[in-house]
Amino acid sequence: MKPRPYMSKLAFCAFCLALVYSINFPDSLAGESTIAELSNLSLQNPLLKQIRTDVGKTAYAVKSRRGVENMPKLTFYRYRVSRGDTFWTVLTATSSDIDTLMSVNGLGSPEDIEPGKTIYIPNMRGIIFRNSKKAGVEQIAQAFKIPPEYILRANGNSIQDKEYLFIPMTKLSSVERSLFLGTGFVNPLRDAQKTSGFGMRRDPFTHHMRFHGGIDLACRPGTKVYAARSGVVTFAGYKGNYGFAVEVTHSHGYTSIYGHLSRIFVRPGSEVNTGTVLGLSGNTGRSTGPHLHFEVRRRATPVSPNILSRQ
Repeated sequence: MKPRPYMSKLAFCAFCLALVYSINFPDSLAGESTIAELSNLSLQNPLLKQIRTDVGKTAYAVKSRRGVENMPKLTFYRYRVSRGDTFWTVLTATSSDIDTLMSVNGLGSPEDIEPGKTIYIPNMRGIIFRNSKKAGVEQIAQAFKIPPEYILRANGNSIQDKEYLFIPMTKLSSVERSLFLGTGFVNPLRDAQKTSGFGMRRDPFTHHMRFHGGIDLACRPGTKVYAARSGVVTFAGYKGNYGFAVEVTHSHGYTSIYGHLSRIFVRPGSEVNTGTVLGLSGNTGRSTGPHLHFEVRRRATPVSPNILSRQ
């Protein structure tokens, strides 16, 4: 199917889709939406049963093009993640999907779901849409291929003066989803063994527990380091504890950092493709031995690079 003359869905999303990070959630999303506390994910919990029922009703109404009166009112549930919960167990328990939990909570990877974190769970599947261009409901409906009445139903019957909207039964792009799942990045080394993972670890210098914002990959000095995804080089030089490092900016707010290099072959402003040689590995900066420090960030926040989980 050819994209509509005025704008394809992908182009439309590219310039005005944004995941929630700093807005006053959910008040800024839909003025008439409500919020409730979800104490646990037990299948016997009446609120959880209601969420699962509402998800099914919305899916049936939208997919079958039933009247909007068959859709429940958009409701958000606040849930404090418990020990043992994962992104996948929360998704299954609530009958949600990857796009919904990711979008509503501004998650950078599945590992962002951790005990103590407060997340929001809507009673229908969909995504958060930032209407930064103040498009009308008809234009938004055409871009997302969903009748406008369902969008209005989910947003208090009006989108006027609302920057953030909830678009029911809509998916993110495959690119955004692959970046979230870690499959959007390839291994920056042809052959590597992970020696230190993402998250809290004992600092090799102070021996105190400290957050490690990337992964360490063992390799010989002088090993070629490749771009893990296409993008634009935004930094190439000496970067404090990283030593000689390269930073590449990618689409959808992602950046990747390659640290402790011995040589750099690219310059800021250079466009690189997946597999472009960025430099050679080394032992510069705050390092206890030759290795590559590889880091992925989403809107400046470190996220877990899952490049080795599927090998």
